[in-house]
Amino acid sequence: MHVRHTHAARRTRGTLAVLGLLLAAATATAAPSAAGETAGASPAGVERISLGNGTTLLRGVDSPAELAASCRAGYFCGYSSEKGFGAEWGCGSTGMPWYGGGWWYNNLAGTNDRVAMYTSSGIYRTPHSPSQDTTANWTPVSSMVVCVA
Repeated sequence: MHVRHTHAARRTRGTLAVLGLLLAAATATAAPSAAGETAGASPAGVERISLGNGTTLLRGVDSPAELAASCRAGYFCGYSSEKGFGAEWGCGSTGMPWYGGGWWYNNLAGTNDRVAMYTSSGIYRTPHSPSQDTTANWTPVSSMVVCVA
């Protein structure tokens, strides 16, 4: 999805979910999750921290290429330039507390290899995997469903 955003829109969108995500990121440890996820550096040197809810925080992402190199097979990854970190999501539903610019990389597998992004004006479905958007705008996205046809 490529939607232009204004500075006013970026500054006015703030939710409790953002605070919750930041708090979780600040208090998360780098220990492997129960699902067997390993913590530490990804192939691109990006730090991976499991938040324990099916989401992995990606710290140290500096470019769309690093996000793509860090996104594990079977996952959808996004980066918020306003927040300065990325995340990796497996299949399921999630709220989207980010706003402003960023990037995403779709590395899902199988027949349900797309992401539905819900906005006030409708639903945007990503192209089939592998796909990416290096000029994404998170402001209109309120929630996502990862792994849709």
